[in-house]
Amino acid sequence: MSRITVQTQVTLDGVIESPPEALLPYMSDEGRQATLELALASDALVLGRVTWQHLGPAWREQTGAMAERINAMPKYVVTSTLGSADEWSNSQLVTYGEIAALRERLDLLSYGCGALARDLLRDGLLDELHLNMTPVVAGRGRRLFDEPSELLAFDLLDSRTYPTGAVRLVVRPTGRSQDD
Repeated sequence: MSRITVQTQVTLDGVIESPPEALLPYMSDEGRQATLELALASDALVLGRVTWQHLGPAWREQTGAMAERINAMPKYVVTSTLGSADEWSNSQLVTYGEIAALRERLDLLSYGCGALARDLLRDGLLDELHLNMTPVVAGRGRRLFDEPSELLAFDLLDSRTYPTGAVRLVVRPTGRSQDD
């Protein structure tokens, strides 16, 4: 079986929609390389509609190894409202119900941590969460986990501190083995 990995940026207080000054000063060559390696190890992207609509315009015009990889990857857009995914190459519309079957045959990578990531976690489909945490308290903004209905526990698989002070945490939902 393949897996689903979610990667997102987060501040110390768990904010995922923070201003650029909470993220950009903490980016490093090592962090960019780790992000590229994760994309290269994945077969396809699975993105919620909002994330897809934000990433598409940003990545379509960029160059470099990461842009080449993201633009070339198959992209599965989970939506019930879009009628077409023609604006960004290699994109295909899917329903949430199709994700489990995709996961059976593909290593999927998802960016952001909105409703899609929370649904994947709730339904036992999320295998790993890669958090790039900056040493900033944003104070307000949408949080990584908005008031979960129960305790969410994770096992730490890896951590790395970058020269900028950012930390990459790789976690797996507790009780989920690497072979699940």
